[in-house]
Amino acid sequence: MKGKRRNSYLKKVSLKEQLTEALDIPKEVITNLPVITLTGNQEIVIENFNSLIEYTAQKIRLHTKSGILVIDGIELEAKNMTAEKICIKGHIIQIAFVV
Repeated sequence: MKGKRRNSYLKKVSLKEQLTEALDIPKEVITNLPVITLTGNQEIVIENFNSLIEYTAQKIRLHTKSGILVIDGIELEAKNMTAEKICIKGHIIQIAFVV
């Protein structure tokens, strides 16, 4: 019984996570998780997003593997956008994931 209880507390780790740890590769490379770089409240860069859902000067919503990423702000503008990366500038008020 003691062994079963101990095993139930252990975190289940996926094969991709085991591989990234064994090879010392960043998780976002293998798992396609979003990488978010925030520079103050004036610029945000999101890598590994799936699609653009909503785009206004006050709100930008992106579909990512971790859920919907919502960026609220004032005068938001997508400056550079590729299939995997977007750079948003403006006055960023809030960043949140909606799962």
